[in-house]
Amino acid sequence: KVSTGSYKRQVYEVPSGKQLVDQAVIDRITWATWTSVLGDEVIGIWSRHAEKADVNCACVSHSGINLVTGDDFGMVKLFDFPCPEKFVRTCFCMVTATSTVDIMVLPCFSRRHMIEIFASLN
Repeated sequence: KVSTGSYKRQVYEVPSGKQLVDQAVIDRITWATWTSVLGDEVIGIWSRHAEKADVNCACVSHSGINLVTGDDFGMVKLFDFPCPEKFVRTCFCMVTATSTVDIMVLPCFSRRHMIEIFASLN
């Protein structure tokens, strides 16, 4: 799965590299990881006033129930995953000094660990 510069999500078959276009086939895929800011599963990460380029990165926890995002405003936000409804409130948020361009959730981190880390850094 890739996200294009024109904010489209494209899915390719492995190992052939053939693009999948049948939405029913794509919907049945269970992803081992999730790092995309695009898709029905993450519509809620976008605030009311966000532009497409404002949210730079996302990562779903290995348990598949938490999503962490980073944006142009230095905000690192914790959401429930999936978050398919628009304008979802964050579970927790912290501010970094600059734009956040990449983020990763380590396999050993639970939701409680992430909140404790966020709280200690704020």
